Amino acid sequence: MTSDRRRERGASLIETALVVPVLLTLFFGIFEAGLLLRSELTLSNAARDGGRSASAYARAPQADYLTLRVLEHSLAPIDLEDLDYVVLFEATGPESSLPAGCDTQSIAGVCNRYTAADFFLPLEDAGGADAGNFRCTATAVDRHWCPTDREASLSAGVDYVGIYIQMRHDFVTDFFADGITLDDTIVFRMEVETL
Repeated sequence: MTSDRRRERGASLIETALVVPVLLTLFFGIFEAGLLLRSELTLSNAARDGGRSASAYARAPQADYLTLRVLEHSLAPIDLEDLDYVVLFEATGPESSLPAGCDTQSIAGVCNRYTAADFFLPLEDAGGADAGNFRCTATAVDRHWCPTDREASLSAGVDYVGIYIQMRHDFVTDFFADGITLDDTIVFRMEVETL
């Protein structure tokens, strides 16, 4: 009888040793998939919120600044330090993709590329004067595709504005990989200015 119990304990130990890794893999997989899905949904929603914002602000001198504020709010569930960059670009139509070169730098007349550091640039200084970071001044980060140069009138035509966001999602457990790069692009037609 004692040898039967020992055999049963030994068999239980072997079964546990075989089942636990499978259960841990399943548990970690579900956990990481949930976090990845959260990041993807956050990124997708932020792109849409930012695109709607860029469309609505259209030609306002501070349009890009206000769009970054909307994106900052929409990206709140993730850390801005995980953000690689955001690009606002002139799109040729609703199916446009990120223009070549805009993933590395801003291009005159084509796109403005922003990093996480640009989210913290003030519009105005402590005295209420223009800080020179936006509104298309000579050193402004939005000077390459200036909001005031965009077309949003029925007589001159209406531009499409695209927004591209890229971020890195780091896996918490490193059980499957270190991380993955996520991106999303959305294009909106600019709201027509009314007189």
